[in-house]
Amino acid sequence: MNASTRFQTQNLGALPVITRYFEQLHLAETIDRLVPWEGDVPLGTLVEILGANRLLQPKALFRVGQWAQHAGLTDYHDLTPEQLNDDRLGRALERLVEHVPLIQAALVLQAIEQFQLDVGQIHYDLSTVELFGAYELEAAEGQTPPTPLPTYGRTKSGRKDLKQVQIGLNVTGDGGVPVGHLALDGNASETTSHLENLNLLERTLPKGHLLYLADTKLDCPANLLAIAARKGQFLCGGAFSPQLQARYLTLRPRLRPVAYSPKSQAHLPPKERDQYKAIEVSERLEGKVDGRTVRLRYRLIFVWSQAKARQEASTRERHVAKIREQFEAVERNLGKYSLTSSTAIVRRLEIAKGKYTEGSLFRYQLTEDCNGSFHLSWKIDPEALQEWQHLEGVYVLKTNLARRSHPLAKVLRTYKEQSQVERRFHHLKGPLAVAPMFLKNPERIAGLLCILVWALMVLALMERQVRRNLKGKPLLGLYPENRPCAAPTGPALIHCFNTLSVVIIKHQGVTTRRLAQLDATQSRLLQLLDIPPTHLRTFKKRCGM
Repeated sequence: MNASTRFQTQNLGALPVITRYFEQLHLAETIDRLVPWEGDVPLGTLVEILGANRLLQPKALFRVGQWAQHAGLTDYHDLTPEQLNDDRLGRALERLVEHVPLIQAALVLQAIEQFQLDVGQIHYDLSTVELFGAYELEAAEGQTPPTPLPTYGRTKSGRKDLKQVQIGLNVTGDGGVPVGHLALDGNASETTSHLENLNLLERTLPKGHLLYLADTKLDCPANLLAIAARKGQFLCGGAFSPQLQARYLTLRPRLRPVAYSPKSQAHLPPKERDQYKAIEVSERLEGKVDGRTVRLRYRLIFVWSQAKARQEASTRERHVAKIREQFEAVERNLGKYSLTSSTAIVRRLEIAKGKYTEGSLFRYQLTEDCNGSFHLSWKIDPEALQEWQHLEGVYVLKTNLARRSHPLAKVLRTYKEQSQVERRFHHLKGPLAVAPMFLKNPERIAGLLCILVWALMVLALMERQVRRNLKGKPLLGLYPENRPCAAPTGPALIHCFNTLSVVIIKHQGVTTRRLAQLDATQSRLLQLLDIPPTHLRTFKKRCGM
């Protein structure tokens, strides 16, 4: 090397790892094969660039061309930043929508082949994606507006100035890997989304056994019978209706301990772990599905959780104390201020009772003597309180899983895995800042949700691969002070590669690119990710170590 040799360092972060997983899933190849596209930049390339943006810079989707240049993606794909303009990317999102089921089915097959992914157990849940920007919604007269339709609703962040759409997400019990999704209007009902989702899974997943898990919104006759008609199995939370509450109270003496404890308490002595008890009975359901009679026999399970009971008791005591405080204030001020009529006093007491459901525990009597003075007596109904306490910590499960293969402890353990889909939603929550061009119509919003889910699929596969290869052993070097990490998360893996760079060497008109030396933790992660260092690609040619 001499003075004419120039060196330049470009930070790439986790891009080489992400692109390797894109290759293993055949993401770009699949999209280019299944989706017609006339653009001068291949559609699969645009999807990979947007997916990488979601993983490496998830906060905003502005000026993608400039970001891609800084991240090294324009060099990798031999593009210019100007070719990644908002209009081209927006049109790419539109084109994806009608082909999503075919693309998703192909990606799932690749995940099964490349990563031995088990898709026999699916967890489904609904969440919101908040949007801000400009968009146009136009539908011909007499036609239904396209979905997903952004609407105001109960957003996760509590912001009332943002519109939202909803996304129904399916993840596997094996590692929580997304394998399908629904793009829904911002005010769509979760209960009715299950039938559409079951049809989606039927088109997306390979034929075979399916166990479908969801929360209490699955618990309606139409949904359960639809699963039974498909010869499938379900496990869901049940709506703890007043009728079921009364039934539980009669069965309560028959509660028996269940050999289950949360994973978070595995390190504690058995006596210090939260206890679980359960009782189950058989139920029957009959109805019509597509014109034919379907009969279903399922298990109705009442579960009592010590942790849940403790939490609900604390909430009850706090709410009762606040209502009692209001009652005492009314009692002190009878005949004063605005409390000078029975109507005003009763209104104030009912407002206090109505603030919390625990208000139903309070009983009161208001009298007025011959001198016009008011007298208030009140108490907490001891029988109602006892019944309330007996119901604390109780929830309902419904399933058609066989008792022999799935005893109570296994049913409970399986249902607790529903947290996997909630964990995946954590990466999608919060306002998604996008350029107005991407929100021009619902098709572009739906396409953007596809990008989010496919990026999440890569993140989940990375996390799953590392955890499987660790085989229960902790990973060192991921946390500060070399603290052990028993369950590395996808975002933590991405963050670990933040310092990964490429060295660009220009010598006598020849440009050579080489990856900088990886640190010990990054090298260890590559082993756990099953990525040989020679397979890291950030440009058209492989970069050597």
